[in-house]
Amino acid sequence: MAALVFCILWNSYSIGIVFFVCLLIGSLELTKLLNNGEPNKIASLSKIVVLGNAYVLSFLILRESIEIKWIFILIPLITLFFMYELFTTKTNSFRNLNEILFGLLYVFIPFMSLNILGTSEKFATKVEMTNSQHILLGFFVILWTSDSMAYVTGKLIGKNKIAPAISPGKTWEGVIGGFAFSLVAAFLISYFTESSLYLWLGMAAIISSFGFIGDLSESMLKRKAGLKDSGNLLPGHGGILDRFDGIVFSAPLVMCYLFWI
Repeated sequence: MAALVFCILWNSYSIGIVFFVCLLIGSLELTKLLNNGEPNKIASLSKIVVLGNAYVLSFLILRESIEIKWIFILIPLITLFFMYELFTTKTNSFRNLNEILFGLLYVFIPFMSLNILGTSEKFATKVEMTNSQHILLGFFVILWTSDSMAYVTGKLIGKNKIAPAISPGKTWEGVIGGFAFSLVAAFLISYFTESSLYLWLGMAAIISSFGFIGDLSESMLKRKAGLKDSGNLLPGHGGILDRFDGIVFSAPLVMCYLFWI
């Protein structure tokens, strides 16, 4: 947590690098989850190459370091993997292709959305903040508050299970508690930064609600794969996807919210 905060506050390149590393590790973890806990070398390589290149190109385009036309490099790259899977004799070729597409939705878009939140000065202007990096930091403060207080509230007064077959510990009381405290966190962020209250409250509602759905979706993937954690990178805390499951849906939706508001 402290390392992430440091990278967010340092500069936009440190943000890009830390989420690039998370993207690569998360891609490997996702491959394992989708293959019932077994590593798939071809699918892993495909994801790393395609998603890694897509991330780097998108980041450089956002920084205006290269022209947008360079994104078309991905077309022959994806075509090569498609041709390899098309002519291979393995029976899981179609599944490998699906895994790349799923990786774009489940890993690439969320981490790229975080980059946009942390580097877009247009968003900072909308939220009435001087630095877009503070928006990204506020995003995680709200997400961590929602997760922590959902756990505490659920432990104290939780009785009504949401999805016992997928995640037995989650209760409606916990979700409501996390949602309420996320609004409190949004109010405090707005108050101390003198920024737009209604935009922060809107972000908090999205982050808390869809952060929970992201958490639940990863629990479903782990249960299907028969795994307790997505990885063992962080002893006692699981893998990258365990730590960032709350961003899967919330980060892209917050980005869309700030774009369209």
